Amino acid sequence: MARQARLFIPECPMVLELQGVAGQDVFKTREAFSLFHAQLPQSASEEDVAIHAYCQVPSGALLMISTAQAAQAGRFVQNLNRHFSPAVRQVQAVHSSALWEPRFKSTVVQPGLHSLKACLFVEQLAMRAAGAPDLATYPWSSFAAHAGVVNEAWLADLPIYWQLGNTPFERQSRYRQFSEQGLGEHDTSGLLQCLQKGWLWSDDSFCTQIQELANRPVRPRPRGRPAKAIKSTN
Repeated sequence: MARQARLFIPECPMVLELQGVAGQDVFKTREAFSLFHAQLPQSASEEDVAIHAYCQVPSGALLMISTAQAAQAGRFVQNLNRHFSPAVRQVQAVHSSALWEPRFKSTVVQPGLHSLKACLFVEQLAMRAAGAPDLATYPWSSFAAHAGVVNEAWLADLPIYWQLGNTPFERQSRYRQFSEQGLGEHDTSGLLQCLQKGWLWSDDSFCTQIQELANRPVRPRPRGRPAKAIKSTN
């Protein structure tokens, strides 16, 4: 059975999940974390990809990006791997020929509030997978930049982030407030499910409106055959 194409919808951001092969840790040293972090803006520039958010934990990374074409996400990940994999072998032991799982997972996200929630979902990986007590001080996540703790000019702010305030200080302050509310279990589980299955994360209305722009079905079709129309006897 042919593998289903990766979902792509123009002008909608994507969340990508990169995992170490066979569950192995990818980042075992600070140098490994730093090498990947430094490569992110370089690969994004080379492949014309906008990075909105990122988070690295020992077992892998979550990235939130936007691209103009469907193939760019794959080329971006290939670019990252091409530069990072040989470099990381110089700073830590790697016990397999491959570093990453061969196929990364992804979901497309509805612009607007959904995308802001997805941004925080990416950054909160530091808490879910690495047990970070304070996102603002976690060094391998874009949260510190969005909260105004550090400056990472290469990050591309989401349109909804710009709407948080008229000045950088206002946007950073309101994003911190937004993060304090956290994500509900419904949003977190929904995003996780869409990421694992490759479906669109959105509300039902947007899902219906956007289907014609997508390169494939955005959500799974109902099981079973469509109900037959009942013919009138009149």
